[in-house]
Amino acid sequence: MKKMKKAAALMMTVAMMLSMAACGNSGAKETTGAAEGSDTQVASQAADGEEKTIYIYQMKTEIQDALEKVCEVYPESHPGVKFVCESASDNYATSLKTKFSGGDAPDIFSIQGYSDALVWQSQLADLTGEPFTSEMIDTSAENVTLDGKVVAFPLSVEAAGYVYNTALFEQAGITKVPTTKEELAEDVQKLADAGVSAPISETYMDWYQLGNFMINLGFAGQEDPKAFIDGLSDGSASFVGNKVFEELADFITFEYALDTNPSTTDFNTQTSLVGSGDMAITIGGNWSQPTYDAINPDLPVSLMGIPYSSDEKENDQLYLVGTYWGVNKDSKNLDTVKDFINWLVTSDEGKECMTKTLQLIPAYNNMEADADSIGTLGKAVSDYMAAGKVDNIYYTFYPDGFAQAAGEAVQKLGAGKSTNEEFLQELQDAWDNLSK
Repeated sequence: MKKMKKAAALMMTVAMMLSMAACGNSGAKETTGAAEGSDTQVASQAADGEEKTIYIYQMKTEIQDALEKVCEVYPESHPGVKFVCESASDNYATSLKTKFSGGDAPDIFSIQGYSDALVWQSQLADLTGEPFTSEMIDTSAENVTLDGKVVAFPLSVEAAGYVYNTALFEQAGITKVPTTKEELAEDVQKLADAGVSAPISETYMDWYQLGNFMINLGFAGQEDPKAFIDGLSDGSASFVGNKVFEELADFITFEYALDTNPSTTDFNTQTSLVGSGDMAITIGGNWSQPTYDAINPDLPVSLMGIPYSSDEKENDQLYLVGTYWGVNKDSKNLDTVKDFINWLVTSDEGKECMTKTLQLIPAYNNMEADADSIGTLGKAVSDYMAAGKVDNIYYTFYPDGFAQAAGEAVQKLGAGKSTNEEFLQELQDAWDNLSK
């Protein structure tokens, strides 16, 4: 039994945040009126009594519409406050740095975890002692604490795996989810025979999910994932010759061969095909529930583990992801920003926004996920967590830029433009170069 798979370790999600989660089109929208100047130049210069604008720049594109609704509720009890909400695609990290360096810094912004918190530590407001901190679940408290200080706001708990259409499974006569790659191949054939146009498909045109979620399988499968990561950095471990990553390389080529449209599917195509009921299996997580609901509120989807090996027990699990907001310590409206995030956790209106409007699995003890709001994907996450069938996501320990490099390496391998050995060497070279 791997050390990190013990019950206590399973629930430790130190630095397992994302957000993220998904790639998509970016968009910005002011929720309570037009800001002067550009949509993103919203750092407020307002004095007391004047209108204050809060600029939120975050990576969860799938909650953009819901977040705009939340930002319309808060001003109802806090007049004189308006919001500009912008959600970025897979260029989020680069564009965030550009915003800070160019004087266009947001008041609230997404951070992806431990490594990200270290990068942005000098810019993060100290939130220690804020009312929301007393309600954080233990794992979230651990994930946002640096040097004894709370440096971020936990937004939710999420999990990654395979999203699958339960109705299409039933149509194909599949009575249980596959837990080995051999069963996966059999089920994909059953789906194809049943007339499903896209039995399985990944976003092989986008590096984001490949570099963060697919590659994570190789880290999570290590005997001690954190020790392996430390070993990569000090030279005592390597992707080359590592059994788990060799197994993952085999799975990438295996899955790519099963994929109906591997060279033409990006995130938007993936979302549309799942939402329309034409795609049966794809990588993703419960963060996509609001997006699917907008397309089809009755879409019959759930989550399962990714069967990347022949080890049934190893594959029957989801991978925990957290969503976190940092607060800009130099915000011109810092007190208002703090009041807003506390309002989300301590007020009845805020809690309803968190659980019903945003459809989140909350990271707080004083609220519960709304079964009718989190949808079938959220219920699956809750069920897997209750059964102890969860592991961690380790991408927040990656050197800056590694996720993209790894995702692009996956694309090459799947398309047959590199061998397994070349793929592993590419990962090693990228890690070595980016961790210097």
